Amino acid sequence: MNDGRGQPSIPLTGAHLAHEFGEIAWAALIAPWGSTAADGLASGWPFPRDEAGFASSCRTPVVLVHGYGGSRATWLPVERELRQGGFGNVHTVPYNPVTATLSSIARGLWTTCHEAMEAASSDHVHLIGHSLGGVVVRYGVQRTGLAADVRTAVTVAAPHRGTPLASLGWGSLVRDLRVDSPMLRDLDRGVGAGADGVRWVAYYAECDLIVAPESARLDKPELHALNVAIPDVGHLGILRSPVFLLSVRQLLLAAEGLTQALPAAGTAAPAAA
Repeated sequence: MNDGRGQPSIPLTGAHLAHEFGEIAWAALIAPWGSTAADGLASGWPFPRDEAGFASSCRTPVVLVHGYGGSRATWLPVERELRQGGFGNVHTVPYNPVTATLSSIARGLWTTCHEAMEAASSDHVHLIGHSLGGVVVRYGVQRTGLAADVRTAVTVAAPHRGTPLASLGWGSLVRDLRVDSPMLRDLDRGVGAGADGVRWVAYYAECDLIVAPESARLDKPELHALNVAIPDVGHLGILRSPVFLLSVRQLLLAAEGLTQALPAAGTAAPAAA
């Protein structure tokens, strides 16, 4: 099956549902380890421990934005991978999804980015956003003036075209994530607003039942985005997929001119012109 644009559509089966619920259960299990960086990264559990430790070779900050219902624990595998790659300045943007709005989270992202750049004496930053966080990254770059400071903007399983599950929730955040919402349409209309100098990469999970693969792609020609498929994982499992972790690590190292980027396994293609 495909979505009419040459992209695979995932059939709803018991196996896929079990896979997705298993990822949610795993995320809940590790949540207590996300309270501090020391708890999650120094303990090494449940990720392999690198006894040699972390050697920071790149001062450029990396700022992470979790999705609706996520937390810092969401990012533990990614944080560890980036620190092993030499990125010593990794920051997260906290927010309360019940009380926050998209614009307020984006303002928090702007503040975190500028504080991180000042502390690191860096003139640019890399952004990674998962799910709702990917939409926040787009909003921040296109609407708050962050484009001048962002070298790489990575979205991971982000509902750029909305998700039907958002119709089950309430509040401004979930309204903004509904299929064909006014906010998503506005982002698409203003896609070139200062964002054309940013390197855009959109990762999508081939077995995602929360955000369909075709929605997680960035197919706006103005962004010249690279769309990368991560196989055999769902909405949360993508964040600890070895394929994804290696790809995003090499992507940011290449952006810093430190190594040549490695292609991710799976389908990788630039947005259609």
